[in-house]
Amino acid sequence: MEELLREGKPGGLIIVGPAGAGKTRLALHANDLAIGRGYHSLTVSATHASQELPLGAFAPWLPLEQNAMAEPHSVLAGAAASLKKGAGRKRLMFCIDDIHFLDNASSLLVQQMIAHHDVVVVATCRDDAASKPNVMTFWKEGLLERVDLRAFSEEDSARLAAAIVGGPLDSITSSELHRLSSGLPLMLRELIFSSKGKELLTFKNGVWSLSGEFAAESRLGDLFKGQIEENSPSEVALLQTVAVGEPVLLRHLLQIFDISLLEELESRSVLAIRKEGVEEEVRFIHPLYSEILRNSLPSLQRRRRIRELVDIYREDSCNRSDVALRVALWSIELGETASPTVLMDAAIISFATLDLKKAQHLAEVAWNAAPLAETAAFLGTVLWMTADYRAAEEVLTSAWSTVRDPREMAIVGLARATALEGLEEFHEAEKMLSQAVAAQNGAGKEGDEDPSDIDYSGLLQVRRAKFLLHLNRKSEAENLLNSYRDSPDPYIRWEACITLGLLLAHDGRPEEAARTVDSLAPPAFHRYSHILLSHHPIMKDLVQAIALMQSGAIAGAMNLLLSAENSDTYRESPSGRAMLEGVRAEAELLQGDAREAADRLTRVLASRVEQGWPLGRTYLQCCLLQAGALVGDSKAMARARAGIGAGDDSLAYAVGAHAVADAWAAVADGKIGVGQQLLIEFLEKNEGRRETIRLEAAHSLARIGDPKKAALYVQDIPSPEGPLLSARVQYIEALAQSDASALETAGGEFERCGAHLLAGEAHADASRIYTRKGDKRAAARAMRTSTRLLDQCPGVRTPVSISVGSAIQLTARERQIALLAARNMSSAEVAEHLVVSTRTVDNHLQKIFSKLGITSRREIGRALRLGSDDGSAETPTM
Repeated sequence: MEELLREGKPGGLIIVGPAGAGKTRLALHANDLAIGRGYHSLTVSATHASQELPLGAFAPWLPLEQNAMAEPHSVLAGAAASLKKGAGRKRLMFCIDDIHFLDNASSLLVQQMIAHHDVVVVATCRDDAASKPNVMTFWKEGLLERVDLRAFSEEDSARLAAAIVGGPLDSITSSELHRLSSGLPLMLRELIFSSKGKELLTFKNGVWSLSGEFAAESRLGDLFKGQIEENSPSEVALLQTVAVGEPVLLRHLLQIFDISLLEELESRSVLAIRKEGVEEEVRFIHPLYSEILRNSLPSLQRRRRIRELVDIYREDSCNRSDVALRVALWSIELGETASPTVLMDAAIISFATLDLKKAQHLAEVAWNAAPLAETAAFLGTVLWMTADYRAAEEVLTSAWSTVRDPREMAIVGLARATALEGLEEFHEAEKMLSQAVAAQNGAGKEGDEDPSDIDYSGLLQVRRAKFLLHLNRKSEAENLLNSYRDSPDPYIRWEACITLGLLLAHDGRPEEAARTVDSLAPPAFHRYSHILLSHHPIMKDLVQAIALMQSGAIAGAMNLLLSAENSDTYRESPSGRAMLEGVRAEAELLQGDAREAADRLTRVLASRVEQGWPLGRTYLQCCLLQAGALVGDSKAMARARAGIGAGDDSLAYAVGAHAVADAWAAVADGKIGVGQQLLIEFLEKNEGRRETIRLEAAHSLARIGDPKKAALYVQDIPSPEGPLLSARVQYIEALAQSDASALETAGGEFERCGAHLLAGEAHADASRIYTRKGDKRAAARAMRTSTRLLDQCPGVRTPVSISVGSAIQLTARERQIALLAARNMSSAEVAEHLVVSTRTVDNHLQKIFSKLGITSRREIGRALRLGSDDGSAETPTM
């Protein structure tokens, strides 16, 4: 711990051990060391009760404010800023007791503070809770180093016992206390106090000894339970109240109980008073006390204790967000009306930190208590995030039928459109949004505009453009988006430009797409906190990356995507991460890094951070399926297929990616005809299909053996701009016409773009056609180029690539002569070495030159990939 604080590196320790091992004592010692070194330290005690509250463990240090519906980057960033502001110029440290009791939001906040704000953490965790996912993340991700506390040796137990009693113990007593305590220091202390109280431990002749038979409880919990039962009824009532609401503000507790009770329990080391933030709070010295009391508390007594706390807390609920939420949750438990505003604040924090189950529960209670448009929009959003589109549509349809004005119609309509998109009911969504636009326009004529000065009509129109794209009304959508790309409202301008940029990029116009978003700046999203946001701040990077990729700058696109990974919006946003990872996978597949893509997507899809965006999840599963198929990874393919077919996840954003991935998976399974048929079926359905995905599907069809059919479909696709897309068209047409020279040209264009896999396949196809036409020299030249390119695509197996390497067939004698000639041996030297005539060697060399497409022996090494052309070739094995 001292080394950690001295070096000042972010991270820290998580101390794991059984109850009573001394974890808290060590952590508090670390806290004292940190304060002594000038750290600003926060002692965070997580409890069962605070676990029910989003950010409950950090509530004493966070300001009370109205939360906006947002993704984690905004909520967690705000909390982090508050904590760092409180530290001033000092380095921040968290001393977290019982980290396994942290709520989901607090756990994510600690992870972010360690990773991105240089915070030092010392935490404790019970060994029976160390396998919880929220806890394991800390040491598995390298954020905290795990330290396991072992039980004391008999010698250490004897030293501690002597320190507690103030003198030596006889050897029999020391041994017995060690056995009974199992070497746990807290258990040892409690045993000594208990035995002294019962006069079983006496001081005689300068040593302490056990007199009589000592019947000790076998577990620390049993010992604590016995101690609780020895308390008076008033003391038990106080302990029950603390167990229900831990931590309880001292001033609240003193309104119910006499201070003398509290002083007595504090003196017996059962309760402790700590100052957290600006308030003094009462907690148990050890969490086992709380656990025992809660588990043994009868239902009616629990309700009585809750009622006492609610009556006091209600007066204070306006001052602290955690107090207000406690009152709301307790009111629900008591069957009383809770504050919908407080419930929604808690639901929003839960949503932002991906605790969707809690967010849904709180939002449902708030909706039932006060069916407001904003509440319906939020609840529908949460249900959408869990891929329960039908339930979201039911809630939002109910709200739609009761909207009172155009503003509410817009709020509900925007959320409902997203649910309908998940259900792929595009006509219904477009019709509903048009109705909401008409209502807005009518309100404007009547002078009933919304006082918030938000252009709901523009928001609805921009969202409607997305559905026009789904309905293949592309030019109408483009015109509509163009009319709002210069809107004075920054959010509408953002939505319009991002949607238009995606349209142009997927329509084969990458240069226009890049220009559309080039000078775009993310708006202040908090103004629209009651509206489901459509395009995340990271979308600008993604549009630019897609445009770069399709413009032939795949390496530039990868650099941009890798840079975006270092942003807060990537680290803390599930949707941003899903979108970015999918586009990065597409770039890796073009480069031939399918193995890397498959491994990384497997990790991403297993991550809890990604799991909050169902449409993005489906998109990533499709990318994983194709990557797995290209490298023959049956496990990755099975995982992706299971993911795509699970639940009600929509293919609204991934229908083209799914068709292409499915086709490659069929090829990997040895069913090339099935793969071709899947692509043909997709290409036959032209409605609502992006031009770039149709071109990729046609390209895939040509690559797996049906270039003539692919060429027919390409005729219906407008000429794309950008070298990558143009090279796809050129490849399809050249392969359909068996034009080897044009295939080499297309391969060269693919290589300049960085698409090594596509380039290698194009040159391999050219080599095959040259061979069929009898041009062995050109065939060998094209095959050498193909081999060089496909060497950069490790493990990839496509119908074209698996033939590379076997196309250039030298006979055994020709390979012997080639290897010797590559060592700069003359024909005479080779002839002497092989005991053949010089003429025979020269004849073989001419055949070798023809097959390899070269003109001199200096080129043999490069042609056979033996080394450099300067003669430093591999030594032949004869």
